[in-house]
Amino acid sequence: MSKKWRGWLIALLLVFALSGFSVPAQAWVNEGDVTEKSTSSDAGYYFVELDDKPVATYQGGVKGLKATKVKKDEQLDVQSAEVKKYRGYLSEKRKDYKKWLKKKSAKTKVVEEYSLTLNGIAVKADGINPDTLRQGPGVKKVVKSLQYRPAMNKSHSFINDKPLWKMGYKGDGIKVAVIDSGIDQDHPFFRDPNLKMPEGFPKVPADKEEWVKYTNNKVIVAKVFSPNTEDTPEAIGSHGTHVAGTIAGVEGYKDPSGAAKTPLSGVAPKAYLGNYNVFPCNSCSAESIHIAAAVEAAVRDGMDVANLSLGGEAEPGFDLLAEIVNAASDAGMTTVISAGNEGSGPMTIGSPGTADKVITVAAVANSHFIGQVMDVTVDGEQKSLPVATSDPGGLIERKTEGDLVVVTDGDGMACSRISQDLTGKIAVIKRGECSFTEKAFNAQEKGAAGVIITNNVPGDPSGMSMEETVTIPAVMVSQDDGEWIRNGSKGSVLLNPANLQEFDSENGKTLAAFSSRGPTVNYTLKPDVAAVGVNVYSSVVGGGLASMNGTSMSAPHVAGAAALLKQARPDWSPQDIKASLIGTGTDIEGGPTLPLEVGGGVIDVTNALNTPAMASPASLSFGLVKKQEKKTIQVNLKNTSNTKEVYRFSANKDVKVSAKSLKLKKGASGKFTVTVKGKGEADKDYQGYINITDKKGKKIRIPYHFRTVNR
Repeated sequence: MSKKWRGWLIALLLVFALSGFSVPAQAWVNEGDVTEKSTSSDAGYYFVELDDKPVATYQGGVKGLKATKVKKDEQLDVQSAEVKKYRGYLSEKRKDYKKWLKKKSAKTKVVEEYSLTLNGIAVKADGINPDTLRQGPGVKKVVKSLQYRPAMNKSHSFINDKPLWKMGYKGDGIKVAVIDSGIDQDHPFFRDPNLKMPEGFPKVPADKEEWVKYTNNKVIVAKVFSPNTEDTPEAIGSHGTHVAGTIAGVEGYKDPSGAAKTPLSGVAPKAYLGNYNVFPCNSCSAESIHIAAAVEAAVRDGMDVANLSLGGEAEPGFDLLAEIVNAASDAGMTTVISAGNEGSGPMTIGSPGTADKVITVAAVANSHFIGQVMDVTVDGEQKSLPVATSDPGGLIERKTEGDLVVVTDGDGMACSRISQDLTGKIAVIKRGECSFTEKAFNAQEKGAAGVIITNNVPGDPSGMSMEETVTIPAVMVSQDDGEWIRNGSKGSVLLNPANLQEFDSENGKTLAAFSSRGPTVNYTLKPDVAAVGVNVYSSVVGGGLASMNGTSMSAPHVAGAAALLKQARPDWSPQDIKASLIGTGTDIEGGPTLPLEVGGGVIDVTNALNTPAMASPASLSFGLVKKQEKKTIQVNLKNTSNTKEVYRFSANKDVKVSAKSLKLKKGASGKFTVTVKGKGEADKDYQGYINITDKKGKKIRIPYHFRTVNR
């Protein structure tokens, strides 16, 4: 297996830090507490990138062909005369290459063609190697296709979106592409009888008119991107349906189970959704050539926003999929991507979230979770503990009781065969190192009546999905409750069947342990912002609701926020939306707010809408700085208020700002510089914020980062 790429099974197969989920209604998917790896494809798929620029980035230069790159506040119009003419030119160039390829290797098939975000084709090679593919006419690069994995009632208060609703901004008319595992269009969370199908929709492939059944007046696109011609846009796994619900589930949906105390709504409940299914099976992977095709289709269909809750591990240097999503942003589509779930180590941001023009999203904890109550007695002391469950359906419906036995094999992880006799007992097992299924199944094989997994990170317990081989009940308790259980000499458990409950949490807005950190492998500053990604309650296939965890769940909060901002400020470009969210982010709880962990901070949509200024670039990546070396970045600051302003700057001693203040008329822009100097310390990260304050005390901030090297 290649070391180059690791996929993060976002929410479906999450990483060691905080994974799995509970499904309180009618859906269940495969589980994990392990890191999945995404590799170079064994299928022999390759991108062949050709020399000319794609439509989204072409700025002229070919005789008789006008520039097609749109202005900052515009969105690409694929029906415009200049775009049609340039696409025709690119098509002829691709034909030249395809003719050459047919002569060189008749068995090699062209499986995708691109012109908007990439100029080139994708092939399934048969009897031809990459070096030969490079010999064709007009070739710029040949890149191996890679495999990727798919990576709320309380969330609204965290991101402060309700004030925009009161102003009438609920995402009306905004179209959001969900590039994921499909959307269950029959789920009641996506039924809005008052929405009118926009002109030119629904969109399905021309030869698949029957796929209109996978659309409704809210889910207005149904397409699939897969090598299997029998695949359809139908949602099999629940990941995409959950993501879509967070983005644009209808307003005021009541939880059928009664667990949620207040009705649910998506962030942008009036927005349209596009189903671009790149994972048309449960727990399958996707080729990057097909993800690229989905991005291209979303741009062609006129989507305003795209959410990609997926990724793989990045390598230094060129990343073609990152270039493609950058081009999508240039085309006017705000593109939001999960940061990844690789935990607390530096340089763990996944691709294509490394792309500089997208919004890359970290995760913070929620202020509640859905679970049950378990009575535990340890050394004569009884406590009623909130637990997250694992049974399909999320609800343990049979009485479970027994004496506690702390498993000691494998440092208490139970990742291999257990030597202790657990007949009729409740096994207490540590979280980590292997999947939840392995732990529970090993206990089941020794006769256990149930399993308690003790969390290995601070915060609330998280739900756990399990494979069908596990037939005994299993729950997770918090790290603190787990320590109390483990430290006792004798204990017992009683779990009576009961309805699911909503538990308030004190851990809201704390950084999620699983959330990937920056900088990127190219030493750029990521993530850009953070949002709720722990115990997010949203729709799943079959009409139910589920709690899921991961940066897969935080990204759609930001995609929904982008939809609200695009409706409220239609002249804002993707970079304006990004700058407004970064500049007005809020601090996390429970620790320092650091750019390499949360970028500008937790998004506040109302603050973003009313930002007093916008900075470009919105964050400052100085990269590696050698001993005594100076690096300077020029920043453009725009006055977005309704009056002339004086902006005052402050920062710590790591950086030097060229001005103490800047006077700007309404709508005007001014420039200043920020300079850093290498101090010769080996591999030390410096990070912080340039704080900018107007006359009324309203603030924005610009995150910065550089790493010093001793050479």
